[in-house]
Amino acid sequence: MASYYPVYLDLKNKKCVIVGGGAVAERKASALFPTGAKICLISPTYTPQLAQWSDEKKLNIINRKYQAGDLAGVFLVVCATDNEDVNRQVAADAERLGILVNIVDVPELCNFIVPSIVKRGDFIISISTGGNSPALAKKTRKDLEQKFGGEYGEYVELLGECRRLVLDRIPDIKKRSRIFQALVDSDLLFLIKQGNRNKLKQCIEKIIGFNVDIIF
Repeated sequence: MASYYPVYLDLKNKKCVIVGGGAVAERKASALFPTGAKICLISPTYTPQLAQWSDEKKLNIINRKYQAGDLAGVFLVVCATDNEDVNRQVAADAERLGILVNIVDVPELCNFIVPSIVKRGDFIISISTGGNSPALAKKTRKDLEQKFGGEYGEYVELLGECRRLVLDRIPDIKKRSRIFQALVDSDLLFLIKQGNRNKLKQCIEKIIGFNVDIIF
């Protein structure tokens, strides 16, 4: 079997469909919300939480069974049902239309699988065993969650802001590269954990060589 190609998708304003209305569909919808995707859920029954999200305009619910033609104009579809006939129809329709499709827990019907992830803001670690051992992927995720705390989200955001400032102020490419590496090798993460904003600002300014006006 060929190996998977790891990729991160930009789903902003892309139409994504979830087929199914149970707990798994709820979890898949929750994972899609931060991406800015336009989410449509198709199911004759759905959880109270999904109904609430529909009321809040976070997703659109089509209150009926899946039908041929429901994937027109869709970028990605996730099928979260225990109905084998529906699963196979969704997979076949997606393949015919060239759409990204994930049939939950049926990898042979998928053209992509969803990894276990550790997410701290824009800092994301993906773990996959190629479907061989979801239990190992889950264990690894839990181990990494202990190692990489919430401070990593702030750390990556700060590095991004520093990067934008340096790109705007320093034209020399080699000098930029040295600064970016120095920022990563510095004590920024430790200072974030400490909550020492004054030293954090001083550390950044010492490395990049000019005063910064960053909101910490």
